[in-house]
Amino acid sequence: MADDLAGRSQTVLAQRREARRRAIRRRRILLASAGLAVAAAGVAYASLGGSGGSTKPRVAVLRPEPAAASARTQVRHASPLLALPPATASRTVSLPILMYHRIDLLKPTLPPITHRLTVDPTDFARQMRWLRRHGYHAVKQQRVFAALAQRRPLPTKPILITFDDGYRDVLKYAAPVLERLQMPAIAYVITGRVGGPDPSFLTWHQLSVLEQRGIAIGSHTVTHADLTALGDARALAELKRSRAALERHLRHPVQWFAYPFGAEDARVVRLVRRAGYVLAVTTQSGFTQDAAHPLELRRTQILDSTGVAGLAALLSG
Repeated sequence: MADDLAGRSQTVLAQRREARRRAIRRRRILLASAGLAVAAAGVAYASLGGSGGSTKPRVAVLRPEPAAASARTQVRHASPLLALPPATASRTVSLPILMYHRIDLLKPTLPPITHRLTVDPTDFARQMRWLRRHGYHAVKQQRVFAALAQRRPLPTKPILITFDDGYRDVLKYAAPVLERLQMPAIAYVITGRVGGPDPSFLTWHQLSVLEQRGIAIGSHTVTHADLTALGDARALAELKRSRAALERHLRHPVQWFAYPFGAEDARVVRLVRRAGYVLAVTTQSGFTQDAAHPLELRRTQILDSTGVAGLAALLSG
């Protein structure tokens, strides 16, 4: 009997070892397949083009992620490189673009300008709920581009929600509200401050998280310099380097831009086009957007004192 038991034990151990070997082989096959799929996704993105000094697509090599990342993630983030037509006839659409900066708790210690540009999280949530209740439809940048450059229709009562500078509180307070209400938005970030020593600004990882939660990312230059005060070379460097940094970290084209301080003129607009951007927002007020000037979109600033009543008044006016 002892011999029988020993024999059965050896048989069980052999079966377990064989099962482990089969499992290891299956994992290796799966990992190899995932690596091939990711590499294929990288080639697909490369065919779309990367950043550059003109709207002509350039080939950008996308290295595969580690095996733990899925090919589906790579494909989901890939997006086509857009190009503005040489000229578009003047045609207007009505599109309010809301300009926020910080969404944070208001403290008496804040500098006056920071306090003025900070909207309390409770006020922000009420404003977003008010927009939904009153039939406004938040739209993405791609939808705005299609409406201006390709004459595609916008939904009834469209609205574009934007955040300037790249503050971390947008992820903490604004993103959960917008995600819950299924309202897309965009954050224009100063790339020189991303992941820097100032904890007020987002990190590169947080930018990716922000995108996953429905807030697109655009450029606000590298240093938040007044482009109208710079020569062509320096201004173009601010535009190109910020875009290149965003595309390198986010792994897809970034063609949305916001002028620092809202400062722009005909020369700067030409440089923005040359750097490959297709939509740009100013701080000029108004809701009427001209298809002939997609790099000079108007916005409405929302301040600490605006509240729901102020937002309703702005939109009705």
